[in-house]
Amino acid sequence: MENHPFVPGKDKVYYSRAIFGDREIASVLECLNNDWLGVGKYTRVFEKQVAEIFGQKFALFVNSGSSANFLAVRALLNGARYGEVITPACTFATTVNPLIESGLVPVFVDVEPDTYNVDLDLVEEAINPHTVGLMIPHLIGNLNDMARLRRMADEYGLMLIEDSCDSIGGTIRGEPTGKYADASTTSFYASHIITAMGGGGMVMFKNQVNAEFTQTIRDWGRASAEYYDEHPDIRFNFFLDDVQYDGKFVFRELGFNFKALDPQAAFGLVQLSRLSEFDQIRKRNFKILYDFFAGFPEHFMLPRQAVAESDVRWLAYPLIIRESSPIKRTDLMLYMEERNIQTRVLFAGNILRHPPYKDISHFVHGNLTNSDMILAQGILIGCHHGLRQEHLDYVMDTIKSYLQKI
Repeated sequence: MENHPFVPGKDKVYYSRAIFGDREIASVLECLNNDWLGVGKYTRVFEKQVAEIFGQKFALFVNSGSSANFLAVRALLNGARYGEVITPACTFATTVNPLIESGLVPVFVDVEPDTYNVDLDLVEEAINPHTVGLMIPHLIGNLNDMARLRRMADEYGLMLIEDSCDSIGGTIRGEPTGKYADASTTSFYASHIITAMGGGGMVMFKNQVNAEFTQTIRDWGRASAEYYDEHPDIRFNFFLDDVQYDGKFVFRELGFNFKALDPQAAFGLVQLSRLSEFDQIRKRNFKILYDFFAGFPEHFMLPRQAVAESDVRWLAYPLIIRESSPIKRTDLMLYMEERNIQTRVLFAGNILRHPPYKDISHFVHGNLTNSDMILAQGILIGCHHGLRQEHLDYVMDTIKSYLQKI
């Protein structure tokens, strides 16, 4: 779980992993001793605290960041079927999938080569009378210029959804990112900055109507969100046609079970209390790796913050192998994996190159040169809060030994 002696070459250096200890375990055991494991008191506190971090008013704890994205799209763009939503081509699948599943038309634009985030000039160029929204991920945790995106959304009457599944707690010019978004999402998957016992997500809104609608969709589509009070005069003051009925089992919408569990929220609350601790370690690790790779400019393009005045919470350490370098990405990744250093490609790269997306209804504005380059040349390695100096030394020594061979 936490620290143990590291044996280079024998122990795996993970790209990311959950770090937890006795406090998280105790919180779950305390929750398990209660009479109820579904949405409960821990969930409500967790929702409130995460909403405050993002600068949003309302939050709903759900089973994943993917579900959070789907619910955000459902709440804000439910009446806009066949409308166009601008989103980057370099992305993660579950940023795009909710648009497709909701009958919307994604309009893909390229990203910047060293931030991996959407090119905002291209976003503005792509807006047309059919555009209804912007679906913008903070890829690898790198924050977009949300103030500029908010100005675009206001000028053209668009909904702005920030997919912050890769990050939590980042700020832009001292302001939480959710201040600018109509909806914000985040994820507590096992490999993310904090986790809710291996999973979970949060969808957040400024508007109470959106939050209440989303709660109904999350909870099977039942009207029970309106009938939490068990008093019979409230519960049974409902009719289906001429039949008096229990309001807790009236279905108002076509919904799903996207709920998370209270033990997850209890675990997540302890993790949330450690966010600053985790962030300091991750920033230290990121800087060590950044300074190391800066010594090889002929081989690597380094990551750059999309907004200089932002506090970025990077999910992992990203870099691009220059096309002019003799390094072959797969060779480097295999060299590291063979030495027990876990690696990843930079998520989907250009999502349109992946089989399920080749036949979807979509548009492309401009070319996708950078998304294609990231698909071919991008790599991720760990900078998470479970890594100590000895882990990083081993990673850097391994890369140096590889470079000596090419």
